[in-house]
Order: sequence, then C-alpha cells, then structure tokens
Amino acid sequence: MIATYHNHSKWSDGRSTFAELYKRAEAVGVNELGLSDHFCLYPDGRVPDWSLDPSQFEDYLSDVGSFKNHGNLAIRVGLEYDWFEGHDPTIRPLVERIPLDYRIGSVHHVEQEQFDMSIEYWSNKSPEERDNVYRKYWNQIQEMASSGLFDIAAHLDLPKKLGFYPQADISDVIDEALEAIRENDLVVELNTAGFGKPCADGYPSLEILKRCKAKEIPVTLSADGHQPEHILYEFERGLARLKEASYKEIARFREREVWFESLDEALKSSST
Repeated sequence: MIATYHNHSKWSDGRSTFAELYKRAEAVGVNELGLSDHFCLYPDGRVPDWSLDPSQFEDYLSDVGSFKNHGNLAIRVGLEYDWFEGHDPTIRPLVERIPLDYRIGSVHHVEQEQFDMSIEYWSNKSPEERDNVYRKYWNQIQEMASSGLFDIAAHLDLPKKLGFYPQADISDVIDEALEAIRENDLVVELNTAGFGKPCADGYPSLEILKRCKAKEIPVTLSADGHQPEHILYEFERGLARLKEASYKEIARFREREVWFESLDEALKSSST
C-alpha cells in the first residue's frame, strides 16, 4: 500500500488545491492520501499568511471530507502544528478541539525566528551561535513530544536544510528528544523533501534514524509535498533508507489510531 500523509495545499503554503492533489494521487497509485496543512500560531497570537487561521478549520475539514467517498482512494485529514518554546497553554485548546486522523508536531522557529528559509539566518551567525540554535531546536522537539498532543514528529533534523551543521557534539540533546518521542508514543517521519534541498539528505539523517530504531520508535514516510508532482518525491529512496536503518514496518494512520504495514510490501507497491 502506498500512503502519503504530509502534504500541503492552498489552504496553507501549498501551490495546489486539494482536488488537484487528489487527482495526482489517483494517477500515481496512492492508496491513502493525507492533507496536513500548516497551523502556526505565534505566542503573541499572530497567524502568518502561509498558515490556516482558526476561523478556517471547519471549511478545511469540509473540503477534505468531501472527497472521502470518492473512488478507492482513502482520505486522511491532519494538520501540521508549529511548536514554540513554552507553547502548550497557547496551542493545546486549539489542537484538542479538531477531530483529525493524525496530528503532526513540528519546529520551524527558534526564539520565534524561522531558521529554514534564509541562508543569511545561518551565515550571519558564529559556529557557537549555530550550535546554540541546534540545541534549542532539539529542546523544543523534546518539549513538543512531551506535550502528548501529537502523533507524528515531523522532519527531525530540519535545521540542516540549508547546509549548516553543528560543530559541537549535540548527541545528548538529540537523545533526550528521542526519549521524549519514545515515551509519548510518537511516530517519526522520514521526510524525503530534504533530498532536494542544499543538505541533500532526508530528515532525519540515517544516523538519527538508526538511533530511533534502537529505541524502537516507529516510522512513517512522507515527501512533504507542496504541489501534486511532489506527492511521492524520492519515495523509493526513502523506503530504501528505512530499510538501511533496519526498519521492517511502516506506520499508517486513521482516526488517531496507528497500525503497521510491512516495509517489504510498501517497497513492492512503490515500484509497481
């Protein structure tokens, strides 16, 4: 079975309607298609223009739900929630009010600055300052996982996207974050979008995937598609990476329940 859960439409920062994503998914043999547009609420209450607004939640659910009885393609609905330091009191009421098939938790900001969009963000920092960003990022991942609000930890290792890496050993904070993910039963996604970015690697790295496997943290696979052509971007490469990390199963989602499919079966489906 081919499933892809992390996709964005014009409801947030995607380039296409959900109808266009659906049409493409049917054409390329997807069995389960999920939509998980961004919801970002800054601590001061601002919602950026690339995010859903809370006033749009009902229309968003209605749009995705209108496709649930079309053909043989199963539809899943989620959201990708941005997590900020100390964000629990702000975000919890909004997360808990919306019925979804899965909730994705992600970190794109450190000290309320977005770190994954501008090379200047990194090039203007010293090596020590970059290390500090990485440490704060992983601390926020730990906090996000510990909230117990989410089902999927999105694109771990995202700060490397633009090709800047920590110089110091930060394995301690990575391990603490992975422990929180394990203890709160989150699934880690291997996000293949990174293969096409300056880092030229999936999120997370093979090393971190192996650490996840050692902790028996389950995984899923996504392309973080922002247009129809990217729904299955580098999926075969991603499946091979999961196998290299010694995974044998891949997680699937429905109504916040998780079940597992053989990775070998997913590999067969992706190559047919």
